[in-house]
Amino acid sequence: MEMKQSVYQILLSVVFILFWLYSAGFKLYDFGAFKQEMHRQVFPAELSNLLSFTVPASEIIIAALLVNAVTRGIGMILSFLLMLAFTTYTGLALLGVYSTTPCNCIGLLGEKASWGDNFMLNLVITLIATAGLILTFKDWKGGKRV
Repeated sequence: MEMKQSVYQILLSVVFILFWLYSAGFKLYDFGAFKQEMHRQVFPAELSNLLSFTVPASEIIIAALLVNAVTRGIGMILSFLLMLAFTTYTGLALLGVYSTTPCNCIGLLGEKASWGDNFMLNLVITLIATAGLILTFKDWKGGKRV
């Protein structure tokens, strides 16, 4: 069972490495457009500027953390937390909590996707991150690093 757990954890790490690098690359490929899209969100301009740089940088850092067995657990925790933040943000938009509906144009599904589509994708990825988190905590409890 332990070997199976290790294989699953490595597989989840590879999936998230590819996911985070794709996501960051998508944003950085046309950084000007991404930055404009961030300014159409509900955040103040200063926060939108900050997020324009920190979100893709965070995604790249998380991917790098997932590569090494020593830092993989931290990478998995950060993957879960970042996906939880994205899911919460899209969920609140879907519920109409914001005074204006933020632009739905920075999602990986494209601008034609609905907030519901983005929420469902984020929810699935958050659940996958939860599985990775559970495997990480099991390893830490057992004193292992995979």
